[in-house]
Amino acid sequence: MTDASTANSNRTKLPLAALIALSCSTFLSVTIEMLPTGLMHYMAPDLGVTEAQIGYLMTMYAACVVVTSTPLTHWLRKVPRHVLLIGVMVVFGIGSLGTALAPNYPLIVASRLVAGVAHGVFWASVAGYTSLIVPKDQLAKGISITLGGGSTAFVLGVPLGTFLGQMLGWRMAFAVVVALGFLVAAILWKLLPRVDHLSDEFHTSPIEVVAAPTGPGAIEQEFSPKRRRFVVRPKSMPAVALVSTLTGITMFSQYAFYSYVSPFATGVIQIPETYLAVALFSYGLLSAVATGASGFLFGQRTKLGIVINLGLCVVVGAIMLWFAPGIPIFGIAALAVWGMTMGFLPPLLQSSVLMVAPSKFRDLSTAIYSSAFNIGIGGGALVGGLMLTHLGIMSLPTFFLSGMGIALVVAVAAGRMLEAGRARVADGATGS
Repeated sequence: MTDASTANSNRTKLPLAALIALSCSTFLSVTIEMLPTGLMHYMAPDLGVTEAQIGYLMTMYAACVVVTSTPLTHWLRKVPRHVLLIGVMVVFGIGSLGTALAPNYPLIVASRLVAGVAHGVFWASVAGYTSLIVPKDQLAKGISITLGGGSTAFVLGVPLGTFLGQMLGWRMAFAVVVALGFLVAAILWKLLPRVDHLSDEFHTSPIEVVAAPTGPGAIEQEFSPKRRRFVVRPKSMPAVALVSTLTGITMFSQYAFYSYVSPFATGVIQIPETYLAVALFSYGLLSAVATGASGFLFGQRTKLGIVINLGLCVVVGAIMLWFAPGIPIFGIAALAVWGMTMGFLPPLLQSSVLMVAPSKFRDLSTAIYSSAFNIGIGGGALVGGLMLTHLGIMSLPTFFLSGMGIALVVAVAAGRMLEAGRARVADGATGS
């Protein structure tokens, strides 16, 4: 029996040990990405640069992910998935070691770019690997567990890294991350199932739930005069592009505002600085809880989950714009709901990409999704900063509200186009 058939025969329940190991790896990945934000005021004076220059490390990191993730994922497509994920953890450790030891800012930038390359490959591969080891009908649950570590990093990883920086210095904080990187690599080596991701048995398994188009229906126009509806076929790269576009719009709107939430919270909502950490902790805690719960609440209803949470983001934007200024209770409540929605959305969007991606191009599809996600992070933070400088801080919730409104419209339209595509493929498969 091949590795693929063995894996398929065992895919009747969630492989919790492997998923928890993957969750540890996403925890470490997000901690490495976000750690400079918590150590900014220690790194800047030690390196003789401004805090803005430390902030630019985030932008360069995200840009590296966008540029390298898709070509590297294609180039490494034949490498066994467990080997690739373990190797990426080792590269994370090497990049973080470079940051801990770098004597000047240019070498810090170089070390962060090494970590950024690993980050792009990691996020292009981890969800696709998850889809290989979990049952088809529990994909959203598996993804929510895998990605739960990333949300937990916002709650624990970055604050603990900041605490270590305060106690031991910022270089020691990165040194601890190096040790964790090699430890997680060892855990992955021990716990990850070995699967042959190139086997045809995976690409013809029950996870491919939509029949291939045949018969007269397969050659109908993609715009149906009868239904007056555009059609996007599932299990296609146009469907991946559609979900990735939705992801990019959502994350662009998110990070244009959230990147500057601290000055908004203290200056506009007027949350006392002594309570700011508690307010942001509530955001992160609910985000982590929602990520873990997303597969259980919306496992078979990803489209509904995306629409509901984008709608709640619109409500959050309206509260931040019109009700929260000067009234901390409204602002704290909105932050909590905001954290919850942004806990639900990433695993739901990631699951949606895997559901519409062609089986043989899941990793490439996830790389495209990861690029869109990181364009949203880097581009949103950049545009938000420009708006803050030139238009004032109240332009941020306005942009967030408008962007999430557009994302909601795109989500509804995308759902209809994909439903029409499924119906078209089904008609073609039956020859009707």
